[in-house]
Amino acid sequence: MKKLLLITLLVLSNTAFARLNFKTPTHVGQWTLNSTASQLNFITTKNASKTEIQSFKALEGKIDKGHVTLTVDLNSVDTGIEIRDERLKTLFFDVVKFPSASVTIDLRKSDLNHLTQGQTKVLKFDAELDIQGITQSMQVELQVVALGKNQLLVFSRQPIIIDLKNFKLLEGVNKLRDIANLKSINSAVPVTFSLLFSKL
Repeated sequence: MKKLLLITLLVLSNTAFARLNFKTPTHVGQWTLNSTASQLNFITTKNASKTEIQSFKALEGKIDKGHVTLTVDLNSVDTGIEIRDERLKTLFFDVVKFPSASVTIDLRKSDLNHLTQGQTKVLKFDAELDIQGITQSMQVELQVVALGKNQLLVFSRQPIIIDLKNFKLLEGVNKLRDIANLKSINSAVPVTFSLLFSKL
């Protein structure tokens, strides 16, 4: 009887502890990006009708004290065609001078204190995007999902449209268009992402 009572108490204690963890705010502390489980894509359209999805293989990021930082290694651009990757690196991104781009978002004003495991929130923020030393503020709409095992999934609820002229990248677009003998390349580039953060 005593043994049965002890087992019952242990089960109840573990259940209570699990519920306590379940209600722990997910954003407290520092989070780091799981780069292998994350993805950043951008969509290009050329000759008005041919649309392709490109991506970056190398990302770094963290959430620390309510600030999100994401760094994109521009050398890791992946279009599926090697020569096109090289042209993007040299003619468009100019990776020798500007090897990376970055995004920062201030989450401190968001109501994430009560986001618990299994919950989802839709949030709108102003993100600071830095490409080739030019910083622009853009509104982004995020969906944040608190997963189990101290993981947080952040993804774009809507594509972010980057206007290349705001970052003085049209010259690079024209170089790509001429060398590839294209009629046009759209200067408005939709970007989508899915980012998985793990708590340290």
